Amino acid sequence: MEVKRTCQWCGKVFIAQKTTTKYCGLQCAQRSYKQRVREKRDELKNSQELLRPIVALEGQDYLTFSKVASLMGTSRQYIYKLVKQGKLRASRLSERMSFIRRADIELMLKSKPYERIIPKEEINIAEYYTAEEIAEKYKVNAKWVWTFTRQNQIPKTRIRKFNYYSRKHIDAAFAKYEVDTELSEWYTPEDIVEKYNMTRSAIRSQVYRNNIPSKKEHGKIFYSKYHFDLSKSESLCKEEYYYTVQEAMAEFHLTRDAVYGVLRFHNIERIKAGRFVKFLKIEFDKVMRI
Repeated sequence: MEVKRTCQWCGKVFIAQKTTTKYCGLQCAQRSYKQRVREKRDELKNSQELLRPIVALEGQDYLTFSKVASLMGTSRQYIYKLVKQGKLRASRLSERMSFIRRADIELMLKSKPYERIIPKEEINIAEYYTAEEIAEKYKVNAKWVWTFTRQNQIPKTRIRKFNYYSRKHIDAAFAKYEVDTELSEWYTPEDIVEKYNMTRSAIRSQVYRNNIPSKKEHGKIFYSKYHFDLSKSESLCKEEYYYTVQEAMAEFHLTRDAVYGVLRFHNIERIKAGRFVKFLKIEFDKVMRI
């Protein structure tokens, strides 16, 4: 039976008498055989060269960093890293000479048995925000999210090179910065500068001293118009802005002790006007409507 085949050595097409024939002639077969012998010899030589340093170290109990690297088949830098992390013990004899005992290498390997790495359980993406989702929902800069989550120690996970932040913890952290939804009018710092001719530092001081509500949207700060105007009013005790204790008792049918209890519990600021104690109506009304 004649079969057309391609010689595995020279690539020439020839007519083979058997299906197992691989070469077009004796010369190609011999050359292929010699090539296989050379490859096996080189492979054996390479394996012996790799084993030679290990064999040479068999009788040594104290090894340098370089020899430990050769013995373990790693780089010298990795041995330094193991020593620095305290996983491998070394002894420094001088500034340029340190040794590692063979017994310490074996002890390290025995104390760190191989453990199969169990893959993480599948997480529910619906329970996490991306930085872009946080920025869109709470109207903040996406670059600021990293700082915010780090300061508030928000749990996160990493999937395909992207960070995901715990939805529950993010919502709880931002809840501290929520403002009264009934406040509809706001000043920007530029509005206050134009109206009251104040510097930026004076504005911040005024806001801090009078506890004026503020909010931040898209990187811009806003201050409550009602509270800021009230803080700048020449007469801070205008009747239309404040309750006395007696007025609050009559308005909400409370006892004196109950009024003071509400003021203390909700930390509502009080001022003394003569023999009367007064407090903002808007803050007391908001508490009583809850």
